[in-house]
Amino acid sequence: MIIGPVRFGRFAVKAGTGLMLALALAMGGAAAPASASPGAPAAPAAEPKVHYTNSTLVKRDCKVFFNHPGKHRKDASWPAGPSTSSKEVGVRYTAAGYAMVRDPQRQKAGAAPWWGWINTKCLVDPVARKFPRVRAPRDLTDRPDPNGYAPALPDRHATRGNNSVTVVDITPPARPLHGHVTVTTPGTLRNGANKYAIGGVDRGWTFRITRKHCRRQDGRPYGPKQWVYGYSSNAGRFGWVQANHMPACTH
Repeated sequence: MIIGPVRFGRFAVKAGTGLMLALALAMGGAAAPASASPGAPAAPAAEPKVHYTNSTLVKRDCKVFFNHPGKHRKDASWPAGPSTSSKEVGVRYTAAGYAMVRDPQRQKAGAAPWWGWINTKCLVDPVARKFPRVRAPRDLTDRPDPNGYAPALPDRHATRGNNSVTVVDITPPARPLHGHVTVTTPGTLRNGANKYAIGGVDRGWTFRITRKHCRRQDGRPYGPKQWVYGYSSNAGRFGWVQANHMPACTH
């Protein structure tokens, strides 16, 4: 007997097809989408994120300086250590007895900058490390990580976005300076636009720039998230500062 189409108003479903689908579902099967291509390769799984910093406890109260204290200059700092809210930091790289660290407590509170320099003698594990690119890598804070698991890196070396190791340039080249602006909110000094932190700038500091007026090459104001190249005498370095810390650059 041939089973004809069963009609419900405007919609029609072939009863034979409906019975076959019901049988397939009853047996645990599922109908493949009409758009599926037989034999199409599955999308590759996303790689785990790179673990950029080596988390470590600060073993005694110390200052975290905005800039590397290798030269005598007027700098800013914040406290870190057992008696402070900044009990733990993450080492990004090291240079000449100091570590560039990220302070997760300041970052969570939105208290810029949260990158700064601390004496390596203040840290339980005073080195940068290359962690394996796995989900939730083991990162000890109360003792050094084993070198066999996360090898220690030499001074001025850090991991990149693909977890390879690179040398961090903490002294960007000098350029002629023709103007200056005032920093109105604390921020980070970097060795490139949105690249490695190498220091910081504080409220009221002067930032010298390569043009007479703080404008882009096309003469327009910078966007708040764009980066301005110049020189900070407090940091003793050239570098990039985000424009939103200097209203003269965005208005």
